[in-house]
Amino acid sequence: MKKSIVISLVFFLMLSLMNVSAQQTDGQSQSDSRQTQDQSEVQEQDEPDNKMLFAYQKNFARGSLATKVQVLQDAASKEEGGMGKLYLQAIRFYLDNFSTLREDPTAIELVKFAARLAGDTTYTASTQALWKLFRQSNEVGIKVATVQSLGRLLDPDEELVNSIVNYLEVQNNKFRQGEDVESQVIAETIAALSRIGSNAAFSELFAAAHLGYPQHIEAKALDALENLEGDTSQMVLQVIENGFSQEKLPALNWAMEQEALSDEEKGEIAHKALSEGLTQVSDQEKQERLRELRYEAVRQLTELEWSEASSLVIDHFDRTNVEVDRGIASKSNILEAIACLGAMGTSEAAVRLSLYLEVLNTYKENEQKVDEQVALAVIKNLGILGYEVAFDHLLYTMYLDYPRSVKQAAREVLSEFKE
Repeated sequence: MKKSIVISLVFFLMLSLMNVSAQQTDGQSQSDSRQTQDQSEVQEQDEPDNKMLFAYQKNFARGSLATKVQVLQDAASKEEGGMGKLYLQAIRFYLDNFSTLREDPTAIELVKFAARLAGDTTYTASTQALWKLFRQSNEVGIKVATVQSLGRLLDPDEELVNSIVNYLEVQNNKFRQGEDVESQVIAETIAALSRIGSNAAFSELFAAAHLGYPQHIEAKALDALENLEGDTSQMVLQVIENGFSQEKLPALNWAMEQEALSDEEKGEIAHKALSEGLTQVSDQEKQERLRELRYEAVRQLTELEWSEASSLVIDHFDRTNVEVDRGIASKSNILEAIACLGAMGTSEAAVRLSLYLEVLNTYKENEQKVDEQVALAVIKNLGILGYEVAFDHLLYTMYLDYPRSVKQAAREVLSEFKE
């Protein structure tokens, strides 16, 4: 009996131990299973979309500089594409270690290659890193590679475009002041802005075309102007109003040659140019440039018959008279001013020419010299204007000692008035 009880107890203990062991094993198994599942989920989250890209990135991270270059070369040779993250990784690697790598030839070649590849593959996520690289490095090759890629990657309305324009503005100002600039970088910056096509670049591109840069740079800048989006008329007006004095006349001439601009737009531009040209400044060199701007604006306004500029043309006529008296302007300038008044077709222009004829008559009456061409120009343009406000002064010329040509011209105009 006792033996039977002992056997039962032993059996019960063994069964209990087996049950506990099974529970422990099951618990461990579940724990291992959860850990495996968690690792699997983490691995799945970290798994890149492109396994080949992930492999290249790992090799790049652990390789030497020479190996990193080889990794980029190998990745670039593949037709699969999708390696933009690798190229950005290379750019960031150089930037993160800039202080030690800035003069390393292999590192320089590495980052130039990566910068070019980012542009070639249109990896737009790299633009901020590329711009940081452009600003941070003084190595010409790096700047050229980065700005070329930025030209391929940026859209006209992106904020970074303004940063590139500001860079060109700084370089233009340095060149104006006689400081050294990197012509190759400027040329590629212009090419990049041309490719982007933002109208924000117009003023600085126009400046680059007329500052005296080497001819190939000027040609690039002129070509770039043709590729910009936006209102060309407004862009030109901005240069004439806010640009440097040496840029205003070229801007006017350039605009007048643009077939895409209407006569109305050209008239507004010439009008603004005349307004700017009438500005008085103390700097004699600038004043001379503004004077030439005035003269050309008047020629264009005459051709366009832009009557809205009539009051300014009168101001120009008065100013030119003074300049002729001082020997600053020539007779051709006053003749052009008279012709422009005739082209205005306004009563105020007729009144001004009539008053001027009265002055000429007074000179003649007092036996002072009166230029025959000037007198003829005044009379003929009074006839063009067709306002009888000058009738009395025209008639009076018949009694003065003018050449026959002048009297005949006055007679013809009077005859037209009577008709």
